[in-house]
Amino acid sequence: MEGLSTVDAKRELLQVLESERARIPVAGHLDIRSHLSRALLGTTLCVVVLQIINGVYLVSRGTPIQTRGIACLVEATLLVVSLLITWRVVARETRLEARELDGRLREVARELRGWRGGYADLRLGPQPTVTTYTVRRDGAWRDVPTLLVANGDVVRLVAGDVAPCAMTECSTGAELLQGQQLKIDSPVLCWARETPLQAHVAQIAQHHRRTGRSVLQNQMRAVARVVATRVLPFIACASLASNIVIFGVVYKHRHMGVEAILGQTTSSIFPFACALLWPILWVAARTYASANSVVLFDALQRSKTEYEDMADIDEFDVDALPPTKDVRVGIRDVVAHMRWMWTMCDHRNLSRSSNLAETLGAITVICSIDKEGTIAEPVCTPEQIVVPDERDYAVLDLAEPDLAEPQSGFIADIGWQRFLPVLRPLALACAHDSGVCAMAPNSAHRRARALRGPTATQTACLCRVARGVGFTSSDLANYHVERVAMVTAPKRSASFVSTVVRTTDAQSLHVLSDGNVELILGACLDYFDGTRVCALDDRTVAMYYALYLNALQQDLQCLAYAYRPLRLPPNAEWLFDSSSKVPARVELRVDDEDEAQDQVVDDEFGSVDLPAHLTQAARLAQLRAKPRVTDTSGDVDYSPDMLIHLATEENLLRDAVTEQIFLGLITFTYEPKTDVCDFIEDLDIAGIRFVYFSASGGRQSKSFADRLGLETDWNTCILLSSADGAQDIGYVEDHDIKARLPRGIHNIREHLRDVDDIPLQVSLFAECTPSATREMIEIFQENGEVVCCMGSALAANTLTFAVCDLAVGVEPIPHFNRAKDVLLDHENDGSMSTPGALVTQYALGAALTCIPCPLFLQHDTSLYTLMQVVSEARWMVGCMQQAGLLLLLACVSLALVNLIAAWCLLPALPGFMAMWVLWIAVPVLSATLLFVPHDESIMSTMPLKNHAHVSDMSRFSVYAVIRMAPVVALTLVVYTSALQSMLPASPPLHALSSTFGRLDWLHLTQDQQWALLGAQTYAMVAFVFHAICVSSTMMQRTRTLVEFAPVRNKVWVCGSLACLALTFAFAALLLAFGRVRVDRVPWYTYAVAFAGPLVLLPLQELCKMHDKKRWTRFQKLAKLEFKTKLGLHSPL
Repeated sequence: MEGLSTVDAKRELLQVLESERARIPVAGHLDIRSHLSRALLGTTLCVVVLQIINGVYLVSRGTPIQTRGIACLVEATLLVVSLLITWRVVARETRLEARELDGRLREVARELRGWRGGYADLRLGPQPTVTTYTVRRDGAWRDVPTLLVANGDVVRLVAGDVAPCAMTECSTGAELLQGQQLKIDSPVLCWARETPLQAHVAQIAQHHRRTGRSVLQNQMRAVARVVATRVLPFIACASLASNIVIFGVVYKHRHMGVEAILGQTTSSIFPFACALLWPILWVAARTYASANSVVLFDALQRSKTEYEDMADIDEFDVDALPPTKDVRVGIRDVVAHMRWMWTMCDHRNLSRSSNLAETLGAITVICSIDKEGTIAEPVCTPEQIVVPDERDYAVLDLAEPDLAEPQSGFIADIGWQRFLPVLRPLALACAHDSGVCAMAPNSAHRRARALRGPTATQTACLCRVARGVGFTSSDLANYHVERVAMVTAPKRSASFVSTVVRTTDAQSLHVLSDGNVELILGACLDYFDGTRVCALDDRTVAMYYALYLNALQQDLQCLAYAYRPLRLPPNAEWLFDSSSKVPARVELRVDDEDEAQDQVVDDEFGSVDLPAHLTQAARLAQLRAKPRVTDTSGDVDYSPDMLIHLATEENLLRDAVTEQIFLGLITFTYEPKTDVCDFIEDLDIAGIRFVYFSASGGRQSKSFADRLGLETDWNTCILLSSADGAQDIGYVEDHDIKARLPRGIHNIREHLRDVDDIPLQVSLFAECTPSATREMIEIFQENGEVVCCMGSALAANTLTFAVCDLAVGVEPIPHFNRAKDVLLDHENDGSMSTPGALVTQYALGAALTCIPCPLFLQHDTSLYTLMQVVSEARWMVGCMQQAGLLLLLACVSLALVNLIAAWCLLPALPGFMAMWVLWIAVPVLSATLLFVPHDESIMSTMPLKNHAHVSDMSRFSVYAVIRMAPVVALTLVVYTSALQSMLPASPPLHALSSTFGRLDWLHLTQDQQWALLGAQTYAMVAFVFHAICVSSTMMQRTRTLVEFAPVRNKVWVCGSLACLALTFAFAALLLAFGRVRVDRVPWYTYAVAFAGPLVLLPLQELCKMHDKKRWTRFQKLAKLEFKTKLGLHSPL
């Protein structure tokens, strides 16, 4: 059966992508229909209408021409234009956000269309984090990810495999349903009747939802809601009421009612209408922050330097900051990527739909949903060797490999050399498995034999064992591999591999076997303790079987080793097909466990339930059942008559792999990847909780969690499976029983409501199914946690990626984007940024799995890369908070200036000056706050949770009044003193209000109008100058000017000077053609303006000092709550 060609498979997959790729509905975060948007829009439209009414009235009734009326009409026009621009930008941003996932699918389709058929042969054993199937492509068997299986493919399934889609067995025509697990004795070939990608895309469209609003967005909404529902109505009502009273009591000219009431009230709320352009500023800020995070992330992945602690950091300091790479991204690179993101749908990193920078900066939980290849090495490594020692066994711990001295001792135990007699045959089997890798300690450790065993241990390289005992490549040259057999048993997903080798000198045959412990023990009658061969009785078998079960409970993998000499008569080589490169398949006959009763064996360590087929009686019964022909010479195991009786190679191998001599065990473990343990430890300093979701049972999960450095003592592991169908009996320890831990995902919410919050504090969840993991992530989010999820890019993790706040796909195996027949000129960064970047089937499958993932980690990338990006994003979010606060304070302050001016019977500042301040000057100052130098101590603070936003609103309101009251007062002093001196009559300052209030505003003379404009210009310049002074104190929320000098921000220095220069230029342009007596402005006006910082700065620092006390108190309480786990260390 030839199956499909790569071209046909590509055509089928592309057809599915084109037909099923609907625009996945993702609602934008900029909701133009929200109550806040409607309030802003309503305010703006109200101001536009009132400005038009006031402008038309002033132009038509004023004599001489009142320029204020023309300015009102121009301002109304500018507001309408700004409304249209904002509407267009927000609508475009929402449209691009909604199309990001669809754009990513289009890019994957483009990559698939350009795929040149490169297949990577990684020769790895089966892993839970790599879901692949063997299909027939282009006349050869290829391993492809699930999502690249196409309708019409011929798929080879083995025992334990799960059907990826609806299939039909080629030989019997039996139907297989998607998800059905095969219970077969030998591999079968099936036709794929569906394309799994079709259901995959449909599930994404059904289950994907918009990422929730970030912490920063919710904080902004909380503040905006207060401004829209309290501040704005108060100012509007106070202005309207006071203007009506003033008009009825003070003003004598009744035809001034339109300007005195409507015009003055409009001026008071005009600054809020200017906030209509702020959504554009918000889009620009978040785009810059996301671009900065993406560029830094890519630069860190390209950098090959190691993460190291700084020289002044004490390695024993538990509060030391995490290590970082000295990688600096250029502003040009960030701006270039920002320009691309501004105009294009960001299919690379989904920065809009995921709120990339804001979510990164607010992460409170990082969870791993996979182990192998994600937080652990993809290949298990040997940990211990167990060898017989007379009637007992000896456990030899393997030493850490030293690449600098590969010939150093490989066993840590003192005196291990006395076990060399039993280690030599075991190491010989390891040497044949590892091949030339035994002489290449720095190479990638893979088993040389091209066999795919059912467990990862059967593909792990054991070159260290062979090299440590003393085997070299020259020693291996003395052995010739005659035949390799894969030995299986019916109804078992277990096997062992037997290698028949012939010595070149003595021409003797040997059978070396390694594999499943239970099958190996069942095939052995004796064991070798280094001095003699002893009978393998029930007690000894039970001892090793109990050791095997205990190792499984400790999350260890085991390989058993056995040996037997094989003596054949001369000229019997015809029985072995030495030319075949395909391993022989041999099936052992094992008694059905359902019919046989287990035997209880007692020893000094307790009782062991020994399976019936492992008892000595059962093994001897199988031996007696074998046909025997007496050989008179006694020098061979098989006489010629017996070989004729066996007839075939399979029968001979089936007989040869029994009656073996047991040599010992090797235990394996999945070691955490480099820096993972340190990364988890440093997450605690940053206030981020690490959570591991394990599919294994509680004991296995605790064992691996202990290697990660997680807490594994009392009350630290929660089982998410229900009691029905669980992997083990659950909480068996006394302290677990007393702890009242919830069992099952359905009991978590009830426990949180009625008992305590332990489920939110533990770092380990066991017996997790994908659906239970997704629901637990949702529970985290319901309780204010911002969840970042890491998982394998080649496992079925797409739906889990879709529900978390931020998903990070991890390359589970190294070099999976390298193919022998494809020349690579670049590395895959997971962003599909370069055409043709995905060159292998694994890279394409990862791209389809990681559709919801904004970030993608290469296999050799340290997890500290993610932490450094989080640090940068956390600092950037803090800068965005300060920038938004400066804009809001300026807006409210300008509204108060106009309100108090109306109370003083003076015209408010014109709208175009408010536009200059709130559209140009203050936004420039706010933008410079995004470039404050990064402070590494940000990773020692506790992040805020995504609930109860700005709960202490009254305190922050007091801070706002204290910080901006001097700005309002100083601006009004400059305004009144300048107006008093510029008016032709120059009334006394104390009589300015009564004098100007008696004037007919519809008939102001040219000199009076120019005097008014000059005074308003002075007030505008003073306001901008004082805003610059305030911005100098907003570089950091709690650090003083002495601790954090504003001149460290070079962009702020340049921006402030440019802002001040532009404001002076704008003021000069306004006054250039008028009769303004600047020389009449008294000296104290300038003194008040330029001496303002003497009042402003101390008040700013006073507020920051008080805020710092409250912030420090909050940090201490948050850290206490984060690190104090009362339920974890107490029985109740």
